[in-house]
Amino acid sequence: MMEWNIGKFKRLFPNLYREIFEMPTIYDHFEICQSDEEALEIIEYFERKGEISKEEAEYLRSNLPRFLFGKRKRGDYARRGLID
Repeated sequence: MMEWNIGKFKRLFPNLYREIFEMPTIYDHFEICQSDEEALEIIEYFERKGEISKEEAEYLRSNLPRFLFGKRKRGDYARRGLID
């Protein structure tokens, strides 16, 4: 079995590192939103879990990132055959 130094792996493959080791952010969830209501539910959830501050939640509520909505559909990974 081959062992990798995590720091070297992160430098060589930054996008792959993020996909493997980092949790999705609120902005990743906005990409599957289809409406303002869905985005507001996501903001409330992240605020309730303490993953975003009250200030950030208020900012997002007043400035919904609509440009992110609909960039990715639910089930894209399954449709492309990337998961079983």
